[in-house]
Amino acid sequence: MIPVVLASQSPARRQILTAAGIDPLIIVSDVDERAIESDFSGTVGDLTIALSQAKARAVIDRITASPPEDLSSAETIVVIAGDSLLEFDGRPIGKPGDAEGTRAVWTHIAGQWTQLHSGHTVAVLRRSRDGDTSAVDFELSDLRSRRSTTSVLIGTPTPDELEAYIATEEPFHVAGALTIDGYGGAFVDRLDGDHLTVLGLSLPVVREAVTDMGLFWPDLWSSKR
Repeated sequence: MIPVVLASQSPARRQILTAAGIDPLIIVSDVDERAIESDFSGTVGDLTIALSQAKARAVIDRITASPPEDLSSAETIVVIAGDSLLEFDGRPIGKPGDAEGTRAVWTHIAGQWTQLHSGHTVAVLRRSRDGDTSAVDFELSDLRSRRSTTSVLIGTPTPDELEAYIATEEPFHVAGALTIDGYGGAFVDRLDGDHLTVLGLSLPVVREAVTDMGLFWPDLWSSKR
């Protein structure tokens, strides 16, 4: 089995991997997303790639500087990082953070088609054979980034429904102020594309990257049902 590190604290991304037979080690990147967004001049989709790359590289730097004990016996490590943004009218809509931000987002997107972009960065680290053979050292072997996009038709909740949704605080912490795997799922009318992209991690995209780097996807499974 090849251990997988998920550079994200997202419960949805972890659940997607777990359901696919992968039990990831969680290492949160602590990247300053707002700083990256403020300096970025590309498209919304490209911004998700830039954010996922920053998260992956931050976690890679931590692993290569001081490998966690859980990875000490590994020969190869796969690092997966992701970031998602909802695009509406050419602008990114991230996590609103609070009730006021959520109301502002839903004022614009209710009843509208939007684009949900998820950027993925997948890296392979291999044990270094240089120097002291007793030390546990890893080096970056390969890194690939890909984006997936799903069109989302947002529903139109009643004012009372929206206030009830806001009261759950769920939309405060998710891109676009909604998620399809929670309370917000009832307020999404249609998806055109991979639903896993909306949840933040497209398994087909990640598998393609892993395969392109010469690894066998089932080797990442921690349990084979």
